[in-house]
Amino acid sequence: ILDRAESIKELKPWIKEKEKVGTEEEIKPYKEFIIDGYQVWVGKNAKSNDELTGRFTHKDDLWMHAKDVAGSHTIIKHKPGSKIPNAVLEKAASLAAWYSKSKNESLAAVLYTQKKWVRKAKGLGPGKVRVEREEVILVKPANFESLGTQA
Repeated sequence: ILDRAESIKELKPWIKEKEKVGTEEEIKPYKEFIIDGYQVWVGKNAKSNDELTGRFTHKDDLWMHAKDVAGSHTIIKHKPGSKIPNAVLEKAASLAAWYSKSKNESLAAVLYTQKKWVRKAKGLGPGKVRVEREEVILVKPANFESLGTQA
C-alpha cells in the first residue's frame, strides 16, 4: 500500500489500522507469563493492578502480592477441575516478589488467596486492596528468565 499511495489521504486508513494493532498490546494492564501450562499475569503499576484485579480476573483465580511492600498484583488463572501445583504456586510467588520492593531480598513473603477474597474498598488509593483468608509463602524473588517460563 505504501508504494501505491499517491497522497497522505490514501494512507490515513492504513495508518489508523496500524495504530490500532500497536495499542492492543499496550492496553493490557499486565505482563503475561506461562508457568507449566498455567497463565500468570503480573500488573504493571498501581493503576494497572486495580484494572487487572477488578476487570480481568475471575473469582476463582489465585491472587498474589508481596507481603507488606509495594508491588504488582499477580494472578494465576484458574483452570476448572484442576488444583494449582505447588511448583506453579512457588514460581508465580517468585514473580510476585520480583515485581515488588522485595526484589533484592534473599527471601520474600508473598501472600495469596482466591480473587473472591480481594476487595477494593472505597477510599483506598491506587493498587490498594483489602485481603481476607490469605496464606503466606516464602520464596526467593526471581524473574521469568531464571524460572524458565515463557512469555
